[in-house]
Amino acid sequence: MSPSPRPAPLRRALLGAGVLGAAAAVTGCATPSAIVVSPQPLPAPRVRPGDRWRYAVINQYNGSKTGEILAQVRSVAPQVLVELTTDKGVRQGDELYSAPWQVIQEPFYDIVQIFDSPQTLLPAGIGLGVSMVQRTAYRVPGQDDRYAWYARSEPVQWERVRVPAGEFDALRIQRDIFFAHSDRWRITPSRRETLWYAPQVNRWVQREWTGWYRWAGVRVPLREDWVSWRLMEYLPAPISG
Repeated sequence: MSPSPRPAPLRRALLGAGVLGAAAAVTGCATPSAIVVSPQPLPAPRVRPGDRWRYAVINQYNGSKTGEILAQVRSVAPQVLVELTTDKGVRQGDELYSAPWQVIQEPFYDIVQIFDSPQTLLPAGIGLGVSMVQRTAYRVPGQDDRYAWYARSEPVQWERVRVPAGEFDALRIQRDIFFAHSDRWRITPSRRETLWYAPQVNRWVQREWTGWYRWAGVRVPLREDWVSWRLMEYLPAPISG
């Protein structure tokens, strides 16, 4: 595989603190629109074909809205297939789960990733402040190579968050990810991701991620995108009969 071109000028250079310390500074705390609430029961997600969630996609670097994504459940057996489409009608790939929300195929990041074993986005049955560690490998479409993946997930606390769709009580889940990137020029990549899962909509009402890596031959760590999805509308499938 030929080397990837070098990145644009270091507009994403990260100076000063270490990678994970900086990650905590930008994504490790509650959003300004969230307040802490008492812990609540966490029922198992219930999704049906036709369930839809519409999200605003936000560039967290400048707070601008870059578009919208419609996530729609197409099937629930033998796997949960969620189709992603932009507000312009362009397909953005599919989310694939062994069960809600045990991810097998993830198009949320900069590349589509297909995991060897399902990755838990909603760590049910784990106490607040307790971490769950998952190790696996992933591949990207069209390649046979496998790349290491290590994720540490922690349900942090329950918060009342405000998004365009309204206010929701949500469990904030923090994920620290260390992995090998399919772009071999990226050295020691890591990510921090935060999800706010609301039982009321059976899915996250907000999800954001960013990441850091070193480029071969460049000392200064570089930033990945910093993206947030915020729920604009939840449309459950009609109940027949």
